[in-house]
Amino acid sequence: MTQSTRPPSTGGGPAPESRDLLAPLVDYPDHAFVRGTAAARARDVDTAAASPLETLRELGERGLLDLGLSGSLAPQAAVVFDLAAECTATAFSLWAHRATVEYLAATGTEISPDVRSGTVPGCSAMAPAFKDAAGIGEIPVTLTEGPSGPVLDGTVPWASNLYPEGVVVLPALREDGSRVVVRTRVSAPGVTVRLLENLMALNATASGVLTLADVAVDPARDVLSEDVPSFLATVRGPFLLLQTAFCLGLSAAALNAAHAGMQGVAEVFREELEDATAEYRRLRGDLLRLAETPREADPRALFSLRLDAALLTGEATRIEGKIVGGRGYAMTSPTARRAREAAFLPVQSPTEGHLRWVLQNLA
Repeated sequence: MTQSTRPPSTGGGPAPESRDLLAPLVDYPDHAFVRGTAAARARDVDTAAASPLETLRELGERGLLDLGLSGSLAPQAAVVFDLAAECTATAFSLWAHRATVEYLAATGTEISPDVRSGTVPGCSAMAPAFKDAAGIGEIPVTLTEGPSGPVLDGTVPWASNLYPEGVVVLPALREDGSRVVVRTRVSAPGVTVRLLENLMALNATASGVLTLADVAVDPARDVLSEDVPSFLATVRGPFLLLQTAFCLGLSAAALNAAHAGMQGVAEVFREELEDATAEYRRLRGDLLRLAETPREADPRALFSLRLDAALLTGEATRIEGKIVGGRGYAMTSPTARRAREAAFLPVQSPTEGHLRWVLQNLA
């Protein structure tokens, strides 16, 4: 591929030992555009003065939202990583959209050009299915027969990209106890959205509570799968690997800033920083290895990588805060923003508890 120019620095000039932390996972022609666009809007997205959807649609025009639907997922992971290095909210929104595209592809559903380009954003509401499969939660939406055909009823407590024009993929429970994967629209009659406000980060991601009341479903068009276990096994790799990519993008930015600030009294943290940097390199290598065959990857390896990447992100942002010092304590600083973004990872589905539970039961 074409050699890209080095992207803008995230938090100061990198020290020699960290010079390649922010290098793309794999090189691609739009690398500098992705990083530069996310960086230019990061503060406005953080304050919800701008929407990640604007950036996603620009990436969609360049064909960067539906990479890796077959073969290697590394190019798509590279885009997510680059976004997260500058703005995790935008990377998270891309993940939610790309997960929805993956669901459609996994079920053999035609993916419209509007969805591929982000003109119609994708909303992943599949977390209840993963929790149900792990035995730690229930599917809160039912699919029953109404007077004119099947209807959805229930509440999904968290979903993102809940833009009016969006398409939603979610699990539902039939009256006989069987599970299905269905599709609806945010604008469908009977769908109500209550956006969440005053979050520590991600306020611009159109995240909220999704309520469905007598929402009509076309069984021929919108019931995407009746074999939920096989569906989850197929999408699990891309789902978790792209989450891992934004964890590592955020980690790389924090570690880069920490290396740039390593001077004077901060030297007392050098061993911690070097250990975290070594862990980052290990996880980055594992991500690239698993991304080559994402849909055949071992479940334990996937869940372990996702957990370790999230734990590293928390550690990396804590180290950055200690080394950068007081100037990182301002709410508008990149250091503070990264700390707030990292605080989301233990509660993002699959949560840290969910991941540990699954790994314990896979042992």
